[in-house]
Amino acid sequence: MSHRDVASAVLGCVGGSGNVIANSLCMTRLRITVANPTAINRSSIDLIDGVLGTATRGTNGIEVVFGPNIVKDVFDEFSKLTGIPNDFDPMAGFRRHHSNLHVHISPGRRKSFVAQAEANEQREDAQDDDMAQLAQLLEDDSADLDVSLPDEVEALEEEPAEEEEHKTLRLLVINGPNINMLGIREPSVYGKQDFSALLELCKQTARNVGFADCRCFQSNHEGAIVDEIQDAYGIFDGLVINPGAYTHTSVAILDAVKAISIPTIEVHISKVEDREDFRQVSYIRQACLETITGLGIDGYRVAIEHMAAHLGL
Repeated sequence: MSHRDVASAVLGCVGGSGNVIANSLCMTRLRITVANPTAINRSSIDLIDGVLGTATRGTNGIEVVFGPNIVKDVFDEFSKLTGIPNDFDPMAGFRRHHSNLHVHISPGRRKSFVAQAEANEQREDAQDDDMAQLAQLLEDDSADLDVSLPDEVEALEEEPAEEEEHKTLRLLVINGPNINMLGIREPSVYGKQDFSALLELCKQTARNVGFADCRCFQSNHEGAIVDEIQDAYGIFDGLVINPGAYTHTSVAILDAVKAISIPTIEVHISKVEDREDFRQVSYIRQACLETITGLGIDGYRVAIEHMAAHLGL
């Protein structure tokens, strides 16, 4: 779906432009205020491409959460569709201080959403000092003003038992250029098993060790890999990566992995330490817990098992 298609789908799920009275952008959230909240269809919003979850905001507000690489474009298209200025939000600044907040999270994404929400809240707190002071004044004067403010906001349901948390852990496997040519590319070096065998191995191993989900991504383009890494923030709990030739050249991929702070393991099909001199340099290694080389595609199985152990599965 294009960004406009996503925005249009969200608009339809909140009752159309006639029901929207305000829209704004905050971090990774599209904030929408509606006239009639009963017109909001949360279950349908969850099914829209790119939506990570939703949160109730006051009596008439909803927040739709997206990844950091698409939220701004979706918001711009949403503002065009509603015709409402994209910086107008009469509720801005008060969300955390005046109402009980109920958050609904798309299935299978709860634990990762919590991590992203906590990080976002920390950044917002640094920007909202003035509004926090105002909220405190209101709370201090609540007896005279007959204003009731909750002692704390219940943003999320009670934490599940540890074994339940494990069921929500998600794994991302990223492969760089030419990995899709396995079985064709230099079989004496990379083996005769093809890329589909690698994908099946990763998904089956992830299931066996207890990951709730395993997404496999491959690209021959550095920027696409950086985008995929950035979009993993707050969504995935572990990363297994073989950047291919970009291992030896890409500071951008290294910086992206450092930025998201997700546990990462580096994998190489061949034994790179016994190959050409230029393959002795690995930029990505600086951000990794471990490097596995020379085991063929079975190295991915070992990496996934080690990642599971690291995460406590």
